[in-house]
Amino acid sequence: MMIFFMLLVPAIFAQDDVSRCPSNLIRSSALIAHNGYCYEFVINHNFDWQHAHGDCTSKGGHLVVVRSSTDNLFLMSSLRSLNFHGDIVWIGLSDQKVEGTYEWPTGEQVTYTNWASGQPDLQAIIEDCVVMKYSDGGHWHDYACFNFIFHQNNYPWICEYKQEHYAQKTTTTPLPDRERPATTEEGVYLTPGGSATIIGK
Repeated sequence: MMIFFMLLVPAIFAQDDVSRCPSNLIRSSALIAHNGYCYEFVINHNFDWQHAHGDCTSKGGHLVVVRSSTDNLFLMSSLRSLNFHGDIVWIGLSDQKVEGTYEWPTGEQVTYTNWASGQPDLQAIIEDCVVMKYSDGGHWHDYACFNFIFHQNNYPWICEYKQEHYAQKTTTTPLPDRERPATTEEGVYLTPGGSATIIGK
């Protein structure tokens, strides 16, 4: 039953319309809309956390915020539907400002986490950014945000953007001349029916 459900999830989420995603984003299978947001799965490039986040912000977004278990499932299911063959993707969570205090790039309160067992680990002092580990069922691990001479931390990432809200267009049709009230120079008010009322100047 669980396998059947997991197979259905990508199709359910993929039904969202991408027409309200920002117009500067490339329309492709890697751009998916869900629950008021647009998600860009950058799975064919590898950057460290800082450069990945910079890519997102340059297009008006930020690294993905995972607000619930449903979001986490959506991201994992989308990666599966895109035939992702990697192991790790960057998400937006980090504790770069205050050690041990994790924040989203939007400033939203952290109300949901999906840490793997033992995470964040004892190397937390140098591992300030967070990845979602595809091979670990979508659990989160803390990783170093930057590359080091002895170790490279370049991985794919997921950008998040707010969907745009389009105002409904309204049009005003002018009334025909015969339906418009008019006032003559003598101060006579002509009604649409043709009757006249004298008004003072």
